[in-house]
Amino acid sequence: MKKIINTFNKIVFSTLTLSALVNPIAYAQDEDVETYGSGDKVLEIWSFTNEINTMIEDYFLVDNPDIDFSIEIVNIPTAEFEAKLDPIVGTDAAPDLILLEQNFVKKYVESGLMADLSQFENVMSGSENTYDYVKGIGTSADGTFYANSWQSAPGAFFYRASLAEELLGITEPEELQSRLSDWDGFVEVAREVKEASNGEVYMISGIDDLRFAYLGTREQGWVVDGHLVIDPQMDKLLDTALLMNEEGLMLDAPPESEAYFGGMSQDEIFGYSLPSWGLHFWLKPNGGDATAGDWRMIEGPSAYFRGGTWLGALSNSDMLEEASEVITYITTNPDFLTKWALDTGDIVSDVNVVEEIKGEYSDEFLGGQNHYAAFADLIGNINGEIITEYDQAINVLFVDHALTPYSKGEIDKETALNNFKAQVQNSFPNLVID
Repeated sequence: MKKIINTFNKIVFSTLTLSALVNPIAYAQDEDVETYGSGDKVLEIWSFTNEINTMIEDYFLVDNPDIDFSIEIVNIPTAEFEAKLDPIVGTDAAPDLILLEQNFVKKYVESGLMADLSQFENVMSGSENTYDYVKGIGTSADGTFYANSWQSAPGAFFYRASLAEELLGITEPEELQSRLSDWDGFVEVAREVKEASNGEVYMISGIDDLRFAYLGTREQGWVVDGHLVIDPQMDKLLDTALLMNEEGLMLDAPPESEAYFGGMSQDEIFGYSLPSWGLHFWLKPNGGDATAGDWRMIEGPSAYFRGGTWLGALSNSDMLEEASEVITYITTNPDFLTKWALDTGDIVSDVNVVEEIKGEYSDEFLGGQNHYAAFADLIGNINGEIITEYDQAINVLFVDHALTPYSKGEIDKETALNNFKAQVQNSFPNLVID
């Protein structure tokens, strides 16, 4: 039987609706629920991505047909995931295993409510080849390993080869990379693209094509020793976003909007800043046949990373051994990770698997380019230490109260930063705002 834990340790969880607090079990109903296997015991997994369904059904159960438990997967939209999990985590109603996105993984890793993975020899021995940054993000400040991931998520700049040739006379990725090796060069090329296209082609779609590239190159995360930190890269981000809006160098489409995705199949956007998973889940589906084969990737002005999914078990689960089997297989099994990488193109977290695959890989959507080798070279630049348990909330506050209004010229920088700080203080009274 799961032990009820009444106190959340270390972390202030999301503000919850009254209905969630009164009846947390009902709050989690009416979601997409699938059950796999036929064992009497049930391992319950909560996720925000249906990738886990494919992994369990087409890989884990195929390789482990004799397991004595069934697996129930509850898929919840990312925007609702925390609000539905928070009121029941630590209670009998909580799932056994949870998937965690980069923006909120540290919140749960630092909560004191997750199972220490070091107690499972299968997880520890399997994770010896996991990239250090991946394990680091799943490790708490006191050094306890709580969550691991099957993927790494380095970022890159994807651009249209035909537009590069037509507007810039550039035919090779290496040549464009030399032009876009820093942000001054990026802006200059954006101006050339605008002039050569008579203003019909924008360099990028919107602020997210800048934001994540700057976020990933910070030296410090949002919170250090209880103090809000605004890294100098954030100040540079504000300046670049304002300049590109003022000069009409970006479309200024809202992030993940119809206009944002629509540009992937049209000829008005020169390029997008996307992580490894963005190629497969965003660019390919939205670019479709209209632009397939016309995309290429380069590092761009800065190496960065964006996203990723971690798996961890809740400490009061009575299915910890079974949870460890799933975590071990999905995040460390080299045979599975090799098949997953070859089947999906996902950049996996196992150093040896990546090294083995990268020499032979090619992607027709990228004109036959070996994106796997290119991404592999970028993983070493990832600094996972800048990820904090406050990221989900603070990133939203920065976009809503500083980056968006400032980049549109609606307020000056001092007002933008003061508004942002005030919102952070209101949301996290425990933080020191200098």
